[in-house]
Amino acid sequence: MHRKQSFIVRMTKDELAALDKKVKKTGMSREGYVRTLCNNKTPVEIPPADYYTLLREVRALGNNLHQIAYKANALGLLDVPEFRRHAQRITDVADRMTAVCLPR
Repeated sequence: MHRKQSFIVRMTKDELAALDKKVKKTGMSREGYVRTLCNNKTPVEIPPADYYTLLREVRALGNNLHQIAYKANALGLLDVPEFRRHAQRITDVADRMTAVCLPR
């Protein structure tokens, strides 16, 4: 989307410093920050660096569980309801981790 419209907002030095401090925590541009607010969403801070490592680990656990289930099912050893419950818990944790880092 090409944005052609603009507007000017006048602020005091302190107001601009406060805005810049909030913007910096999100990793967004000032413009992106204001657009997020205008879309009735709350900008969130950049997640800690190890968030992405943890998310990859949770996703890998889900993948490993799926592979184990595939083999167990082939051998007739799988408790399907129990497997689905655990698989859903892994998915839920990964989704909650992601939701924490998205604008609300």
